Amino acid sequence: MDKASVRTEFLINDQSAGYPARVVTAEVEPGEIACLVRDGHLVRRGLIPPATAATLRDRVHEIAASEEGKPGAEWVAHDSIYLRRLLDKHADFHRLLRLEPVLSIARTLLGPQVWIDLEARMHYPGTAGIAVPWHNHLPVIPDPLPVFFCYPHQLHCLIYLDRVSVDEGALTLLPGSHLRPDLRIPQGDRGDRAGQVELFFEPGDAVIIHGGLWHRTAASTARARHRTLVLLGYVPSWIRNEAGEHGVPVDEPLTAALARTDDAELRELLGEFRW
Repeated sequence: MDKASVRTEFLINDQSAGYPARVVTAEVEPGEIACLVRDGHLVRRGLIPPATAATLRDRVHEIAASEEGKPGAEWVAHDSIYLRRLLDKHADFHRLLRLEPVLSIARTLLGPQVWIDLEARMHYPGTAGIAVPWHNHLPVIPDPLPVFFCYPHQLHCLIYLDRVSVDEGALTLLPGSHLRPDLRIPQGDRGDRAGQVELFFEPGDAVIIHGGLWHRTAASTARARHRTLVLLGYVPSWIRNEAGEHGVPVDEPLTAALARTDDAELRELLGEFRW
């Protein structure tokens, strides 16, 4: 039996390029696309093989160990560390640039022209009470909405490289909250919310979320092991990178060499876009 898929033929309204067509085929049930649009999240179990998850986990741990305590490091001893610019820091992460079916889902929903960023978060083991309060990734929507406001849409794929059990703390999502610009949750709030969904993961599992979806992590226990995940961000090509000077800088960015190839699609995924 053929796999279910969603096929979209896009015509790009680019006069100078001759109005090129791009076909995007996402191997996903149409109903799953509808759920992602409605609920703001879609779980993909076993998105990457356990062996790949183990390799990427090792790379994240190595980079974390090298950056702890450095100027610019987003690091709290015995608690957590946030790592940016992973595509520049080890070639093992480059395998995620064309990760399917996530890339085609992003292109189906955001348009065929996207660029990708990759970051990671790691919680250290053996510490009780590590948790991330309610937040979303696109806190830029004003009230009232300006007439020409461009409502922000991004998709973020959270790939878990360690097992996440009750001890490490569930990922808690608030379905549909990406469609509620009126929802305001106080900074630091970790309380339960009506309708929330708790998710647990095995290495290689993932969840795709809309960047505006409210979510948090439940508190860890003293029995917690490492809680390691990478965050693949899919952004329309005309929206530029906002990372700025955050994180530990890279002496020799690996993506600079990748961007010099003749592979136009790869260069686009790395952020090349011209009007």
